[in-house]
Amino acid sequence: MNDIITRAACERALRRIAQGDMDGLETIYDKLGKRIYLLAYSILGDTHASEDVLQDTLVRISEGAHALREGGNAIAYILTVTRNLSIDALRKRRREIPHEEVLGAGNDGSADIPPTPFSALEALSVLDEEERQIVTLKIEGGLKHREIAPMLDISQAACEKRYRRALEKLKSYYES
Repeated sequence: MNDIITRAACERALRRIAQGDMDGLETIYDKLGKRIYLLAYSILGDTHASEDVLQDTLVRISEGAHALREGGNAIAYILTVTRNLSIDALRKRRREIPHEEVLGAGNDGSADIPPTPFSALEALSVLDEEERQIVTLKIEGGLKHREIAPMLDISQAACEKRYRRALEKLKSYYES
């Protein structure tokens, strides 16, 4: 029910933006800001770059809101924009900086990510990129498999299977 309300609010906001009312961006930020950030973070693994992608997503939406067809899935559109911008940022970073820095290691070897009460981020390193995205979006973002699957351009069944596989990897990590 909440997803239906969020989707309807985002569709209305995109229509407002397409008509020149930029206040609709506030609605999108309120409803999807956390999801946008988490999706970007699941791809980039960097807080600052993820914040930049959040802002870039809002800019891109303001420029392209007219492109969403009536009855289109506003949330899927917005999160697809986020995913594409995140992948572009990752590619750009890989071209510009050495591999170690792309992975987020600073001069002292610490990651450029917020501290956690346990080594969850270290545990996530045993997952491949797609598994990490699914787990992050499912657990931190509170998204359902049916919402995650289109973002990653996979079927819902594949999303569920990869999620279960990722959980098995994490379980093995914590048991060892």
